[in-house]
Amino acid sequence: MRSLMASAALCAAALLTPLAAHAGFTVKIFADPVDTGTDVTFGALLDQFDSDTIGFFSGAETSDVDGWPFASQTFGAEITGFLYVGSSGEFPLYLGSDDGAYLFVNDQLVISRPGDQSYSESIVDVSLPEGYSTFRIAYYNGPCCGAGLTFIADDRVTITPVPEPSTYALMAGGLALVGAGARLRRKPA
Repeated sequence: MRSLMASAALCAAALLTPLAAHAGFTVKIFADPVDTGTDVTFGALLDQFDSDTIGFFSGAETSDVDGWPFASQTFGAEITGFLYVGSSGEFPLYLGSDDGAYLFVNDQLVISRPGDQSYSESIVDVSLPEGYSTFRIAYYNGPCCGAGLTFIADDRVTITPVPEPSTYALMAGGLALVGAGARLRRKPA
């Protein structure tokens, strides 16, 4: 019974701890992106890697910056993760890009930067509920002159990567143990 209680305590700790440590944000690089003016559609997946930051900048002479490829070629990128706030409110989010970029929070488009363009930034105040909100950045790099993307949130907002599948497995296993313990207690002796 003590081991069951210890397992339940570990499960509770996992549920209450911020999302699992991750090597970085998962970045997916795609061929044949199309900037639709409200999002980016992607062709075949070319590469996937982890990055410690959500951002890069490279000139036309650079072919690879921290895993970001194709500085002078057309490519698309998708980055997903979570925004965490301790209490609800309005929070400034900043998205800068060289070419098209779109920021979605809880599946709602909040920043739209369509088309081929020189690097510039957009800042918008976004209403976030207490706890975790999802975000997705869709990026389009045009065929000329380098690539750039920057995503920054207010100091009161924590940007966290997508949790690893093992986090969900740990939580599910812990919940199963708690359920089994409750069932055992109900059985007559």
